[in-house]
Amino acid sequence: MLAIGLRTLRTRAGSFLGAFIMLAIVATVVASAGQLMASALRDPGPGRFARADLVVRAQSEVTLGRGEAQEIISVPRSARVSDATVTKLADLPGVERAVGDLSVPVSVSGRDAHVHGWPAAALTPYRLTEGRAPRMADEVVLDAGVAHGVHVGEAVRVVTPAGVRTLRMTGIVARQPLQSALFMTDRAARELSGGYDAVALTVAPGFDAQALRTRLGPGMEVLPRSEASAADAGNPRALAQEELFAVIGAGGGMTIFVAIFVVAGTITFITDRRRREIALLRAMGATPGQVRRMLLVETALVGLLAGAVGCGGALLLAGTLADALTNVGVAPEGFTVRPHWIAHVVGLVAGTLVALLASLVAVRRGLKVRPGEALVAAAVPQRRLGPVRAVLGLLALGGGVTLVIALSHDATAYAVLAALCFALGVATLSPLLLGHPAALLGRLIGADGASRFLAGAGLATGRFRVGAVAGPIALVVALAGAQVISIATAGEAVREVSAARVQADHVLVASSGGGLPPEIADRLGATGMVATEVFLLDRELSNGSSAWPAAGLDPETLDGTLDLDVRAGSLTDVRGDGIAVSTRLAEAGDVELGATLSARMADAGPRRLRVVAIYERALGMGDIVLPRALALEHATAPLDSAVFVRGHADVEFPTVERLTRADYFRALDSELEDGAQVQWVVAALMLLMAAMAVFNSGAMAAAERRPELVLARLAGATRGQITRAQTIEALATTAVGIVGGVAIVMASLAGIGNDAQAGTLVVPLGQTAFVLALGATLGLLGTLLPAALLGRARLTANAGLRE
Repeated sequence: MLAIGLRTLRTRAGSFLGAFIMLAIVATVVASAGQLMASALRDPGPGRFARADLVVRAQSEVTLGRGEAQEIISVPRSARVSDATVTKLADLPGVERAVGDLSVPVSVSGRDAHVHGWPAAALTPYRLTEGRAPRMADEVVLDAGVAHGVHVGEAVRVVTPAGVRTLRMTGIVARQPLQSALFMTDRAARELSGGYDAVALTVAPGFDAQALRTRLGPGMEVLPRSEASAADAGNPRALAQEELFAVIGAGGGMTIFVAIFVVAGTITFITDRRRREIALLRAMGATPGQVRRMLLVETALVGLLAGAVGCGGALLLAGTLADALTNVGVAPEGFTVRPHWIAHVVGLVAGTLVALLASLVAVRRGLKVRPGEALVAAAVPQRRLGPVRAVLGLLALGGGVTLVIALSHDATAYAVLAALCFALGVATLSPLLLGHPAALLGRLIGADGASRFLAGAGLATGRFRVGAVAGPIALVVALAGAQVISIATAGEAVREVSAARVQADHVLVASSGGGLPPEIADRLGATGMVATEVFLLDRELSNGSSAWPAAGLDPETLDGTLDLDVRAGSLTDVRGDGIAVSTRLAEAGDVELGATLSARMADAGPRRLRVVAIYERALGMGDIVLPRALALEHATAPLDSAVFVRGHADVEFPTVERLTRADYFRALDSELEDGAQVQWVVAALMLLMAAMAVFNSGAMAAAERRPELVLARLAGATRGQITRAQTIEALATTAVGIVGGVAIVMASLAGIGNDAQAGTLVVPLGQTAFVLALGATLGLLGTLLPAALLGRARLTANAGLRE
């Protein structure tokens, strides 16, 4: 059977070429996603702590929920570490040196940098190239990049969370690629920060790190040098790693799922077309086991060779995806992909295993019956779905229905995932859900005329072939359509709510430095808003999440600047431990006025919060309103993300950008577009896989029909009649696929009326028309191009090839 399998590969090279291409693409996608995930998960490295042996920081994770619903989330920034803790660590036996480290975002002449205490310079090390170390509170040392154009002894203006300071530069250190740095005396830096972010330890040989972890208890973490940069509050990669992994994990998982489905469909189609050949082998004495081994040999050889090619392509694709994620702001600057052998092994094996299973399932019935019955069954077109395929299709459709019903409160967020489930179910059941409508259309078409008769007959008898081509078309339209409409709907909802909430005449934002010092809002008597996050503990939330975006506000300044549309209670009570929650959160967690919530703040600090108000207009701001002082105390950086001003905003400040109301909403549109780009980067791979499936299925379907077209020519049909018939079939198949895709989009968005964040359903006509045109173009090219190439060949040359 090995020899037969190798000979079959040579004689059916065209069919196996389609499988080879799809398997290679799948291996490329799987290995690329694996490379990105491995790169996001790899040890962050020592970073600025290259000379430290261990780094101690406060707990950086919050445990939410209980039992099977328990979830561990990394907080943006750990709580501060006190001077007493640094002293305690320095006095431990075996600790040679303990250095408190902190990082505060600042802006120096329009360039972003981070403040550190001078003792921490030795941890990297940053070495002086000019001048001396800072000794006084008004002295600083800059790295060469930040100090560009400034000389030792000159004054520099530094925008800090405490305001603008004019400091004298006493020295310059060599620039490091890690981050731009500004060094002050340890005391001056600590006054800005409020405490240390971490403590770097230099220890004697043989020091027991595990004993230190036990001694410090669960509230503190001890990191080895290989993971030390995770404790650097100014490390952009550490801050972005969780978001990057979430995007890659969700997008990569969905893409791999689509890729596996495409491979299974391709192999099933190829194997199903060989029913007569397999039945003939059975009639000649081949046992079911021998046939299985032949299929395994064929598929394994194609899969492994294609996997090797795909893994090579993954090196290029992973780098391209990393650049795209960096450009849209998901991955930090300097994020690079490092090859990992596990990703290549998974990419090499995954597609091959799926192909092997698909080929065995496809011939399952032909191997169970007697040889004579197999010959009879192979002589007539397949009319029924196999039980495995039917069950898988129904499960996929059931998954889509479950998502639409159970998560209707967040319909826009899960629309694409629901569309994916529906599309995979429809494609799996395509002979029934798409083939039958095409057959009905074929009977209507085939009323008169030779070309229409041929097209009608082909559609009526080729339900499985039509379904194999129309399914990927529906997948393209469904994924792209759901993406377009869900993004447009969610974006319009944010715009509408923001327009009603923001009443300020001007909005101040930071042109650099990551935010505005709180003193600006205090000086103007304006509304400063601190963007942060709150984690609610031990509360059953119907949205499945306990991490909520929050905003720190001073309620006394809201008049004429922000209108949150309060539905219960009063915002004037938002002080101390009093908070306001959105109607969405209140409904999700059954929260009422006066309720007390156990929470962790953005730095993992525990807090008991009391609900004093419930408001409506949360989109684009946050579902929890905290007292501004409390938010500043626990925020990643003690800065206002924006300041809302009633009337004229007369302020002179180095990093302030003053926006009119119209400017603010234009900036909001730009921010929404950036968020959409992130989603499209994720969706691009899925659409690529689906588009390739259209061409691959079209090519295999055209090759399958070769003997049929030969017989038509021998019966007297002209080349023109056959071409017109194929065109009619292509139009009908494409139309059925597009209609199926549109139906899937409508089903995936059926629960949008229950989504409080969605507002009115928005269907952008231009983008929707583009999606439909894309589906039509792919469908027609994928079917007509292979048919045209087949038409150019001499159809009568191998009339009896398959027989």
